[in-house]
Amino acid sequence: MENWYVAQTKFAQEKRAEQQLQSQGVTCLLPVFSEVRLRDGTVRAVTAQPLFPNYIFVRFDPEVVHTTAIKATRGISSLISFGGLPSVVPDSVIAQLMQGWQGAPLTTEMPVDGDRVVIRDGAFEGLEAVWCEPDGMKRAVLLLTLMNRQVRVPVESHLRFHISARGRAA
Repeated sequence: MENWYVAQTKFAQEKRAEQQLQSQGVTCLLPVFSEVRLRDGTVRAVTAQPLFPNYIFVRFDPEVVHTTAIKATRGISSLISFGGLPSVVPDSVIAQLMQGWQGAPLTTEMPVDGDRVVIRDGAFEGLEAVWCEPDGMKRAVLLLTLMNRQVRVPVESHLRFHISARGRAA
């Protein structure tokens, strides 16, 4: 019976593993999101980044495609297993991932005053902040809520983030 499983990929080889598995007739899911990279106040690159780095979801029937064939695929390191058996991912989890992430548009838009962004690196990695530009002539800052206080953090040129919601109503 076909089920969804999680395969661990080699470092930064999720797309290679996906291509190789699909050529074997295995259904794959690699959820991605758009990541904006800011350099000198302008968007330099928008890249599709895996939502779960070094992991890919695969659907196959172990009686048809043996697990050793999956593990031997280029780009695959192992199958996530518990007690020596590959762990099955419920279809409901996969359905939620497909609904929320598949086909998410990549955008080259810069955040505007009031947008919510998620910081992707540095000391504040993973935190959500509000983009604040007092006026077009001043440097943008992020409004972080730390210890129940709103803190203004200047936007550095190497900052990586993605926009999670638009406008002040978000």
